[in-house]
Amino acid sequence: MSEVLPITLARYGLGSRAKRLLGIFAVISFAFSVAAQSAPPTHPPVNSGEEISVPGRPVPADYGQLSEHNIDWMLMQPAQTQMEFLLGAAVNHDHGATDWINKLVEGWHGKVRFTQKFDDLDMTALYSNDLRVRAAAIEINLAVFNLPKTEETAEGLMEHAQKSTAWHAFAMWELGMLANRGVEPEKIHDFLRGYLHNPNEKTRHWVVEGLAHLGTDDTIPDFLDVLRNDPSLEVRERAGCSMAKSGMLTRQQRMLAVPGLIDLAYDPALDATTRSWVYQALREITNEHLGDDPATWKNWYSSMGAKRREEFRQGEEWAVLGNN
Repeated sequence: MSEVLPITLARYGLGSRAKRLLGIFAVISFAFSVAAQSAPPTHPPVNSGEEISVPGRPVPADYGQLSEHNIDWMLMQPAQTQMEFLLGAAVNHDHGATDWINKLVEGWHGKVRFTQKFDDLDMTALYSNDLRVRAAAIEINLAVFNLPKTEETAEGLMEHAQKSTAWHAFAMWELGMLANRGVEPEKIHDFLRGYLHNPNEKTRHWVVEGLAHLGTDDTIPDFLDVLRNDPSLEVRERAGCSMAKSGMLTRQQRMLAVPGLIDLAYDPALDATTRSWVYQALREITNEHLGDDPATWKNWYSSMGAKRREEFRQGEEWAVLGNN
């Protein structure tokens, strides 16, 4: 496992993802308008971009489907090309991409490597608006770093983290992924929680990121604790995002954070920036655009909270807000 350390230090160090917004999210909306003419034109109509209006009603994002030709070509490629092609297709919501990732990913262990192309695709996929794409990115991430989904892998990462702070970022991030895929979830959660108040800010940052991968109800109190008490603005911001739209929680699960967020909104000791993140999280979790007033939110939740959670339960479980 030690051979991955040089890569992980570069990837998770001070100049890496911890310093930039985690995610790339784009939504493109097109609307076509045709001007009415009172008389027949005397010349052929001009077909150019200048006649396409930018504003308009929202339309669903387009998607494609992997064709037989795509699949035949992909299966003839080396593992690295297969992985990057399918991850890109999953990001694009191409039908069949995540199914093929599920079929092939175990065979990619030891055959795929970290590249800039993978890193870019990985970060986009991990903050997709589709939890299935995020799950596929987690599976591929474990394959790239050749981390089998076993208790031994989890134990090894925990041991390295206990011995050296240089391993904290990588270990916390990957442990959360292992737990999400069913490897020792309770033990890993307890381990990560033990570092939640570590004196090192970067360690706490990556603990929050690791907890976000778990996707379990009992991580929500951890995020609320961090949002209220962590001395770092950066770490508090990651906790707020983990409740609102990052990580592996479903929209129904995220609704469990609403009462705690409303309590935080009432806290007079909360600084202005964190308070603004509390209201932002409330709006993103509930899809309700209320103002920055705790009483208003409390009244809404009392009358509508259960109904909204049920709406999310009945919706597509994989559908979440993309992170930008």
